[in-house]
Amino acid sequence: MDFEIISGMIGGLGLFIFGMYLLSDSLKKLSQGLLKAMLEKMTSGKLRATMMGALVTAVIQSSSATSVIIIGFLNAGFIPLAAALAIMIGANVGSTVTAQLIAFKFTTVAPLFVFTGTAIFLSAKKGKNKNKGLALLSFGLLFMGLVMMSSAIKPLADDEAIKNIFIRFGASPFFGILTGMIVTAALQSSATTTGMIIAFASAGLLDLTASVYLVFGVNIGTCITAGLASIGGNLSSKRLALGHTFFNIAGTMIMLPFIPLYLLYIPMTSGDIARQIANTHTIFNVINMLVFLPFVPLFVKLLNRVIPGTDYEKKATKHLDKNLRITPTLAIKAVIKEMIVMLNICQDMFEKAEKCIITYNHKLSNEITLDEDSVDEMQKNITEYLISLTKRELSDQERNLIPALLHSVNDLERVGDYCESIVRSSQRGYEHDLKFSSHADMELGKLFEKVYVLMRQTRKAIGNDDHKAAAITLNLEREIHALVRQCRSNHIDRLERGDCISDAGLVYSDVLSSIERVADHLCNITKGVLHMGKR
Repeated sequence: MDFEIISGMIGGLGLFIFGMYLLSDSLKKLSQGLLKAMLEKMTSGKLRATMMGALVTAVIQSSSATSVIIIGFLNAGFIPLAAALAIMIGANVGSTVTAQLIAFKFTTVAPLFVFTGTAIFLSAKKGKNKNKGLALLSFGLLFMGLVMMSSAIKPLADDEAIKNIFIRFGASPFFGILTGMIVTAALQSSATTTGMIIAFASAGLLDLTASVYLVFGVNIGTCITAGLASIGGNLSSKRLALGHTFFNIAGTMIMLPFIPLYLLYIPMTSGDIARQIANTHTIFNVINMLVFLPFVPLFVKLLNRVIPGTDYEKKATKHLDKNLRITPTLAIKAVIKEMIVMLNICQDMFEKAEKCIITYNHKLSNEITLDEDSVDEMQKNITEYLISLTKRELSDQERNLIPALLHSVNDLERVGDYCESIVRSSQRGYEHDLKFSSHADMELGKLFEKVYVLMRQTRKAIGNDDHKAAAITLNLEREIHALVRQCRSNHIDRLERGDCISDAGLVYSDVLSSIERVADHLCNITKGVLHMGKR
């Protein structure tokens, strides 16, 4: 095999892969509204979710991208596992559209796509129009890479030794499926591997039998992306990755006995082997969809048994009974109970934030993100509940109390924000391998302890209208501010001595600021109890 063949083959492959990447990326950017619409509709029935998965994958030209998006939705708790499985089944079908497009062989007009796309990209002022140009450019590059690869390997079809190797290879279902699986897993793109199969078959190096086995392997190999995306995710995302893998492996095992039927009927669909391979890919996934879709609820039960346990979930408001609004005094007590729940969630977040400062933990970080969503949702619900109370007959005391409670709820939400900010700072330190000095760790430990005491006293102040506890929080706030000032001064001394590096110091400073703001917002609440300031 001479250098010209090798360079042409790898050059064409590189151009093809780059074109596929650009196409997928530009189409994703152009279809953000579609993804949002998909999120809104994906829980409304298995069939609709399946069709939505097929449509979005066909549009963004990447089942891998769809699987990553769905894993993200599952981790965020937006959709149930049954809907996610239905979407992934649909995504398998949608991914075959790429192979169908490749089989059209737009090779003669590919340079026109490249020229038109380049012209639009360079002349466009808006980002959306630039992405349209990129989509056309990448579509042309994809086909230019394909024709370059096919032309380079065409001489190999006349080499008897090479031809015999591929013939022997095609006779083995095991090696064919394994090769398709490994190549797809390595490239993380079923479309790219299918394009390579079409190029090799068009050059005469692969017959339909070998191509069918390779395509079956491609469908198994594409599961690797969901598996990788589920690492560090919740249990539902792991169940989805396992379910996706099971569908495709089981589908392959079911289809293997029907290979003779494939070889008999697929050639009737087209005389072009490229189209035959594309049709094989489509038929495989459509049959899989028809076989497995009715059994999605059973698969959910099975996956829950195989991977037992429950995910960390968002907390919901539980004290805001609408019927209490006819008695405003009871409704306000319900609001105060809900604020205590909010404060408890914030304390959990603060404890997790401290653990992340000591040793960053991705699982805790994900939990804090969910907790922050819970706090935001509770703020919204409490605010709406309090505003609805203002439309009823209230005593002067109740009417004056509602604005104070609204301010306090907003302060609690800000406490949650700063807890999340501490975790983001700890993640930045972890990603850049930054370490605090032992003195800095000790100082942070003292600060965290002070804030824990402040949170306990704030809880007493809110829950019992305890003025003594509220007064204690103001003393604690002064102590925390003094301690933060001392920490900053000590930090500057450590920098001057070379005991601390500036990058770690920036993270340390951000953590100090976040802790200080947590204390400020907690004391804003207790000032309301004491009727100080705007409270």
